[in-house]
Amino acid sequence: MLPSHSYPALGVALVCCLAVGCGDSTSQSSPSERPVQKVTVAVAEQTSVTDFVELVGRLAADKSVNIQSRVSGFLLSTHFEDGQRVKEGDLLFTIEPDEYIAIYNQALAQIDVAQAQLDLAQKTLERSKELLDNNAVSRQEYDQDQATVAEAQAQLKSANADVARVKLDVDYTKILSPVTGRVDRALLDDGNYVTGGLVGGTHLTTVVSDQPIKAVVNIDENVRLRVMRRQREMGGEDFKEANTLADLKIPCYLQLQDEKDFPHEGVLDYVEVKIDQQTGTSQLRGLFPNKDGLLKPGMFVRVKVPVSDPHEAILVRDTAIGTDQATNFVYVVNSENKVEHRTVTLGDRRGNQRVVLSGIKPNESVVVAGLQLIQPGMTVDPTPQAK
Repeated sequence: MLPSHSYPALGVALVCCLAVGCGDSTSQSSPSERPVQKVTVAVAEQTSVTDFVELVGRLAADKSVNIQSRVSGFLLSTHFEDGQRVKEGDLLFTIEPDEYIAIYNQALAQIDVAQAQLDLAQKTLERSKELLDNNAVSRQEYDQDQATVAEAQAQLKSANADVARVKLDVDYTKILSPVTGRVDRALLDDGNYVTGGLVGGTHLTTVVSDQPIKAVVNIDENVRLRVMRRQREMGGEDFKEANTLADLKIPCYLQLQDEKDFPHEGVLDYVEVKIDQQTGTSQLRGLFPNKDGLLKPGMFVRVKVPVSDPHEAILVRDTAIGTDQATNFVYVVNSENKVEHRTVTLGDRRGNQRVVLSGIKPNESVVVAGLQLIQPGMTVDPTPQAK
């Protein structure tokens, strides 16, 4: 144990050690010797862009036809594989035709009967005319023979019409595809009885035409007004409303759920005439070729529609955009390598870039990496981003 008189000396020694240590730390981390923060910058590009609006919707078949029989009978055979692609006029089903062929042959025989009756009536009329010229028959008898000929002619017309009708029934025993597309599964197996008729007929399958295919979206009133005003500005004083939307050939672009861009190009072909009073929206439709068959009815899609003419705008990388509550900003490195804070107004997205409507000028250096490490006013060491 140390004697009590040695405590003040020990305290003085500790104070001196602490003072020396503090002095060494300060000298090692002076601000003038700190390394300059490195950041990655990219040049703000000016290019011609078109403003778009993105809408969500569903794909719908260009044509979808429910197939049913127009005559009743047993299903004799099915002529396709489920899900097969068919062309317009391809044979899909055959209804047992025997009964209809028999009725058709009977109707043909009635034509022969009517023709024979007409031939007899015409010969009788010719003899009556000769007898009338010799006053051998009365005028009344001659008129009756004329009426018999007219009646026989009408009977022949009726028989021909009946043949045409029953011939249709024979033809309807072969059910053909009304459109080119892909046929769904057969809903009945061969041998089942099929009920025909225009109303209440048996539903046999569905043929869907998906080349081209439609994308149906809803647009609000503001977007519709932007599109309409753009059309009028393009037309100038000579503007005249087009007969159909398809006549304007306005392009549109489609994106599926697993796609990052809008690789499918089509044209707008229809917009609903009126606006729904409850929702303030109207239906807009785009038509897409779908040559590879990737697009299927019912799919959820995004559709990008142009709402402006091409105009000059500045593009910056997405990574350059910072957010401070509801405000968007970028950091610009000036000619003195100092950081400037700029509030920006953003436009549409272009891949991994964003349109900047205001806040920066063309060819300024914008920080695209290291935003969280810098503050306005700092001096930085900028490195151009690799292309």
